[in-house]
Amino acid sequence: HQVKIRGYRIETGEIEAVLHNHPQVSEALVIPRGEGTQVRLAAYVVPRPGADAFDSAAFTAYCRDHLPDYMVPGSFTELAALPLNANGKVDRGRLPDPVAQPGPQEDEGPLGPVAELVQEIWREVAGIEAGPRDNFFHSGGNSILAIRLIAAIQDEFGVTLSVRALFEGPTVLEMAQQIENEIRSEIDTMSDAEVLSGSETKEATA
Repeated sequence: HQVKIRGYRIETGEIEAVLHNHPQVSEALVIPRGEGTQVRLAAYVVPRPGADAFDSAAFTAYCRDHLPDYMVPGSFTELAALPLNANGKVDRGRLPDPVAQPGPQEDEGPLGPVAELVQEIWREVAGIEAGPRDNFFHSGGNSILAIRLIAAIQDEFGVTLSVRALFEGPTVLEMAQQIENEIRSEIDTMSDAEVLSGSETKEATA
């Protein structure tokens, strides 16, 4: 039960063990879904009798507290019981399609210019179509693509970011916020003359 996803070799049993330790989980199964670069980890969970209402977001948060980001399943599906075959083993062919993870319910409004550009860089450099809160690594990103992405962002915005920044803030909105913070920090260290000079240079170039 070993699978390679986004360049990482993963033992699904390790993820299942973490889920089994959750106080409200009776049984758990984690399998890969999809093909090629679109492979994702899907978790199937059988709650204990009397468990709280099923909450996939809570399971995601729990796994993030106990596992590396690349081992966190992209979906959690509730089952009354794991389907078994005549030999008493899990019949994976009878597992339902994963339940899509719910996105944020609030109206986030249009993206700002920095976030829009970050979203475009994700698309061009990594081939990832991502929403504002989609996780880079859950959407098909890996460490190699992360290095390329950070290099492209540094070239585009003229800021200094480490690859670690993407691990700490792996969404479009979080990355945009880090870029804006870096830009503000650089402006704060500049004199008024330097700020005006930079603005005039940009106008002349335009």
